[in-house]
Amino acid sequence: MYLIGIKKGAHPCGNAGTLITRYKAQYKLRELAQRFAAMYALDEVYSLQMYPQKLCEMDNSEFVDHVRRNCKRYV
Repeated sequence: MYLIGIKKGAHPCGNAGTLITRYKAQYKLRELAQRFAAMYALDEVYSLQMYPQKLCEMDNSEFVDHVRRNCKRYV
């Protein structure tokens, strides 16, 4: 499971934008997402089950639109 952060409408690169977790319980994911958002001053945090190659090939705005449409929002 991946937590994807968005700050000012863009996905930050590296650890500031993506967090990998093994938690599956919704309360733990919400708790971790809130800490992740606070740590990097993120505006939004979503969960992403799989990270296929097509997501890597998108530009930043396409990626953010895809995440907002298809992923569960925690923050």
